[in-house]
Amino acid sequence: MQLTRVKTILRKELRDILRDRRTIFVNFVLPILLYPLLMIGFMQIAALQVHKIGQKKSRVIVLGEQHSPQLARMLDTLSTIQISESADWRARIQNGELDAALRIPANFSDSVAQSHRTQALVFYNSSKEVSEEARKRLERVLTAYREQVISERLAYISADTSLLHPFSIETENLASDVQQQGAVLGRILGYLFIFVTLTGAFYTSVDLTAGEKERGTLETLLVSPASRTEIVYGKFLAVTLIALVTAVLNVLSFGVTMIYSLQMFGKSAEKMLPVVSVEPASLLMALLLIIPLAVTFAAVCLAIAVGARTYKEGQALLTPLYMVVILPAMFSMLPGMEMSPKLAIIPIVNVSLLIKEYMIGNYVWLETMLAFISTSLLAVVSLLWATNQFNQESVLFRHAEDVRWSPFRKRRGPLPFPQPLPGTALLLVLVEIIALFAFGSFALKWGAERTILFSQLALILLPPLYILYRGGYNIREVLTLVSPKVMAYPATLLFILGGWLFAIQLGTWQNMLYPFPEDLLKQFKELFAELEKLPLNRALFFIAVLPGICEELLCRGFLLRSFLPRFGKLGSIVLVAVAFGLLHLNPYRMIPTAFLGVVLGFIALETGSLYPAMLAHATNNALSYLVEKNSAWFEDLKWLKLDESQSLPWYFVIASAVALVLGYVWLKKVGQKAHATLAESGVHST
Repeated sequence: MQLTRVKTILRKELRDILRDRRTIFVNFVLPILLYPLLMIGFMQIAALQVHKIGQKKSRVIVLGEQHSPQLARMLDTLSTIQISESADWRARIQNGELDAALRIPANFSDSVAQSHRTQALVFYNSSKEVSEEARKRLERVLTAYREQVISERLAYISADTSLLHPFSIETENLASDVQQQGAVLGRILGYLFIFVTLTGAFYTSVDLTAGEKERGTLETLLVSPASRTEIVYGKFLAVTLIALVTAVLNVLSFGVTMIYSLQMFGKSAEKMLPVVSVEPASLLMALLLIIPLAVTFAAVCLAIAVGARTYKEGQALLTPLYMVVILPAMFSMLPGMEMSPKLAIIPIVNVSLLIKEYMIGNYVWLETMLAFISTSLLAVVSLLWATNQFNQESVLFRHAEDVRWSPFRKRRGPLPFPQPLPGTALLLVLVEIIALFAFGSFALKWGAERTILFSQLALILLPPLYILYRGGYNIREVLTLVSPKVMAYPATLLFILGGWLFAIQLGTWQNMLYPFPEDLLKQFKELFAELEKLPLNRALFFIAVLPGICEELLCRGFLLRSFLPRFGKLGSIVLVAVAFGLLHLNPYRMIPTAFLGVVLGFIALETGSLYPAMLAHATNNALSYLVEKNSAWFEDLKWLKLDESQSLPWYFVIASAVALVLGYVWLKKVGQKAHATLAESGVHST
């Protein structure tokens, strides 16, 4: 790779960007204009509304004013309260014609005079701000009247008012001005930095990929002396630079607008906005942390957008990325969420929380280092992915696939591909996760058996089978439902035994970092308790056999075969393993579950058949269930317990490693015939 060519492409892309009015407006002009227009307009409207509500009289009625003439006179003297007619007062409060109502019981004055406890009831509408203000005004009047009654009672018995208040409570805030202001500003800036950086990479990457396809200039670039890698790096650097400039412009515009708003609106603005006082070092640290994140966003956006045929399609493909990023970016806004080494390794979350820490002047160097390393690793992986995408002709020059769809009619005619596309598989994963989260939780009230049946058959198995049927695919070939060599089964059992043991160790390590919550542990124990009531063969069917069949048909069948042509053997195994972990909806077991997904993926590919993977999956679940069912037998083996953080003895770790190595070598030896079968069916393993 020649750096001079990369620089030439970078200059060319920047020149094209600066010539495009749409990109300039979105990335440079809009940030400068958006915040002043929105913030100043908001401040003016908010100040006007606050003044309007403060000056407006509250329309209230008093029910039973004759029962407390003194209280009624206090209400009459207030200029902020207007007494109205009492006809149909409930309906009028609900529809906003009346703000509040005060009911004074019949024995109110007598109870107060005789030192008996009584109550006054305020009716209001919490959905109306004017009604909330009326409630506060009535409560202030009632509080003042109550204090007056207390003072009169104490004076009557010649008692000092200090009897009611034997001591006072005073607080002193030791936080500096920078910490107080940074605590508020950090919640906003963490999210803002991430969001605007993604926005800068979003539109630029679409313009440099799908936009070039529309303009017909991509082909000219590809026939130039520059290699595909040099082209990718040039475009990548351009997108990264624009993303960083966009982030800086957004933050500067936001800060200047807030300072101007404070000067323009004075005390009214101070009530609604934090005072801006940011240390230059804090801002510099935040900008440095944004760099690897901008690299990640640039690479991911390029990798996704290059597959689009048009600018419009590129926007559609990248829009889901916003939803993926927004939630972790909002962690800085969550109450009680503090930075820790555990959270520092989670991309996007770490940047959001670290910026919050920087704003209050807290420079946590360990967490900063961990965040920088994890985000940089993600950036490297993303850049490799983008480079891989640009090196695939099928991605750069994708033709319009037949997207006509009917839920009631099977596809006729020749298939464009022998297996579903990766996009279809990714969409299915998202749908499956949402369905399992929504309907699976709802089905818990049906009991363990019905819940497992519904989840496995209706939510996991039915969707991929329906897609294959409707698409006219050969289900047996796509899912590789072929008989392997007989010796593949004992090799599989040896391999999964090592995987099961090592997954326990991985679960122990994850439990040290993220301990299993008591509530979730209780749910697992309740599920096992219900299954233990069943006969052993029936319980094993629900906990081992059924998931082994259904989940393997989805993961190592549909998903793995869909990913293979695009991502290759290792990439497909890892992607499906991550999806396998996500489908279990248990972040506290994500690492061991994903590892088992990797083991099952190697079994499926090396044997060329889905049956050994089904056997391995069922064996893993059966072993876990039997250990839990007979926990009394393994009382001394603390490392087998789900809620323990005790590592495996060293000899078990060695045994698991030996079983994994020997099992994999055995699988490779007995699985040579499988690759020939895959090649004949048109599904490649590499």
